[in-house]
Formats: sequence, C-alpha cells, structure tokens
Amino acid sequence: MDESTTLTLEHDRGPRPLVAASTDRGVGHRSDVRAIDVTVIMPTIFWTGTFERCARRVLSLLDVTAANAEVVFVFDGAPPPTPAWLDRPGVRIVKTGTRSGPAIARNLAAESAQGDVLLFVDADVELAADAIDRVHAAFTADPDLVGLFGAYDDEPAADGLVSTFRNLLHHHTHVSHPGRAGTFWSGCGAMRTMAFHDIGGFDEELAYPSVEDIELGMRVAANGGRILLTPDVQCKHLKRWTLASMVVTDIVHRATPWTRLIIKSHELPATLNLDWRGRLSGLCSVLLTVCLAVAMLVPVALWAALACGLVVVAINNDFYRLCLRKRGIGFATSSIALHWLYFVYSSLTFGVVALHELWQRSKRSSTVTGRSMQPAAATAATAAMMLTSKAAQLPPFGQ
Repeated sequence: MDESTTLTLEHDRGPRPLVAASTDRGVGHRSDVRAIDVTVIMPTIFWTGTFERCARRVLSLLDVTAANAEVVFVFDGAPPPTPAWLDRPGVRIVKTGTRSGPAIARNLAAESAQGDVLLFVDADVELAADAIDRVHAAFTADPDLVGLFGAYDDEPAADGLVSTFRNLLHHHTHVSHPGRAGTFWSGCGAMRTMAFHDIGGFDEELAYPSVEDIELGMRVAANGGRILLTPDVQCKHLKRWTLASMVVTDIVHRATPWTRLIIKSHELPATLNLDWRGRLSGLCSVLLTVCLAVAMLVPVALWAALACGLVVVAINNDFYRLCLRKRGIGFATSSIALHWLYFVYSSLTFGVVALHELWQRSKRSSTVTGRSMQPAAATAATAAMMLTSKAAQLPPFGQ
C-alpha cells in the first residue's frame, strides 16, 4: 500500500482532519490514458463479510466494463490493515479516521473521485454484471441527466421470510415506478460529479444511516435537476432482515426522519410508496385494524374489516402475484400479512411524527410572536387538517 497522507478538508462546519491512503497505480494521472468515466464509491465499516463479496464483484467489473472506471472504498472509522486483494490498479482507499456516518464517508470519497459520474454502492449490494456499463451509457446518451438509481433484482440472496419479503418489496416498488423521480437511492445510484459537488453532497448532519440519500435527491429535484429511476440498472441485496430489525429500521431510521423532511420541505412526492396506491393501502390497513378491534364489541364491523382487506389485496395484487410466483402460496399469504403490518406502522408513524412536528411549530411560533400559546383545540384542528389532507401517506421504506 502507498504511504498514508493526512488531509484537512474545509466544510461549512469547519475543517475536519481526515486520513487517506491511496493504492492507485496511476489511473487518471498519466497523460496517455483517457479520462475516468465512472467512479464507484463504496463505504464500509468492515473489510470482511458482505463487503468483501460486493467489493470483489466491483473489482471484477473494472476488468470487463467498456467504461473507464475506478473505485474508491471508504472505511468509516480507523480501519485494521487493508487486505492485500484491495491493492490493485484503479483502486483508492480513503478513511474517515473516526466513525462519522455514511454521509461524511461518501462525501470524503467523492472529494478524491476522478470520474465524471459517481456511482454509489452500499457494502451489502452486489452489482449486476452490466450495471456500470448501463450507468455510463445512460449519462452518455442524456447530457441533461443529473442522477439515476436502480433496483434490487427479484432473486434475493438472503433466505428467510422477512428477508425475502423485504427485498422483493423493494424490487417491486422500484420496477413499478420507472422514470422521473423526486428522490435518490445510494444503495445503487449515480450522479454527475459536478452536480453532486454543486448541490453540496450528502447532508452531513445526518450522522446515521437513514434518509441522507432521499434528502439529497429532494434538493436536486428542487433545484430543477432530473433524476431517473432506471430499473434495468440492477443489483442484489445481501442483507438479512428479521421482523424486529425491519420494524425498528423503518420507524426510527426511515419513517421518522422522512416525515420530518416532508413537513420541512412542504413537498409531498407522488412516486414510489407515496403514490395513490401506497396512500390508499395505508389508510385501508389502519381502518382494517380499527375495524377488527371494534368487531370484538360490534361483530358487524367484521364486514368493514373484510372490505378494507380486499381493497388492500386488490391494489397490491401485482406484488402478491410476484410473491406467489417466486416462493409459492405460503410465502404469498405471509407477505400479505407482513405488508399489512408494514402499512399500519408506516401510517401511524407518519401521523404521530406529523402531530409532534406541528405541536413543536405551534410552540415556536407562539414564542417568536410573543403571544400566548394557541388553545389546544386550535392546535388539534390544525393538526387534523394536515393529517386529513395527507392521510396514510407512506414514507418510502422500500428504498
């Protein structure tokens, strides 16, 4: 490995000391080689596990892609010795020095990138054989394209009911919504390097893996940049999910921060899980739950519960058919139950967080104006109006 050098990068929050080690053997530095087309950026906190499988996949693609590509692996923290298999041409290793979060790690890697396009890949995501070529071709064919992101394939690597359900749901959500998007996905997403730096990169205030990519996409879209969801850019997710990890991740690291983004931006995307089907499914799933509870006292409410359930199944029948085709009737039936749970806690989280944010805004407004606190009834009415207008709008946990 080449000797490490200490870098100090200036950010809005002041200088931040960073340590970087390079194994680049001259790619992009000599005058007799063409410019780098694509820089693949992959953050990690381990050199082993899923990272090794996914990183080796990227390295193998460097040898066969028609694009002139390089890769920057960024270790978030103080890494152990770098494995020998990473010491090869076209590869750079950078490190944050201390655990800083994916936003800072990706921004650091982007600072050293030489490619015209940055292709962000998660450490548990294995690229398809043609992924880099498809990304390069898309940006070459469309000079006005700012960003794009792809989708998981329909053959999840991780076994188990929840892992298979979760990864197939993500696959279906993305392949069902091709075209222009108002968000971004860093699991397998690319952006022009110049545009990425112009917009300020990932928000480094988001120190934990959550919605830093969604927030970046919303800023790009708000500034007129065009981002495309391109399902033929595919990858495989290697993460194993449990029911507990799915619920906790969705509520704590997805629903809560993304609902706050929606309220802060006053912009409600109408794509992915926030399209009309997601909203109606969320509303009917909550009503189904309420009707089942009421039915313990008023049995006739079971008919209303049945009606709500049938609506959810009808709206999402294409996803359930995918589950049936891939894993059979037992898995499809279980997926309906998991999907219902997913819709319920997603919608409830949106409502609770929205009410809390509205209450906080009401208190701040009263403090700034010097007036007394608004009556509780008025605050409740304001909250109810907002929640009614945005009823059951589901954050895009499938991302």
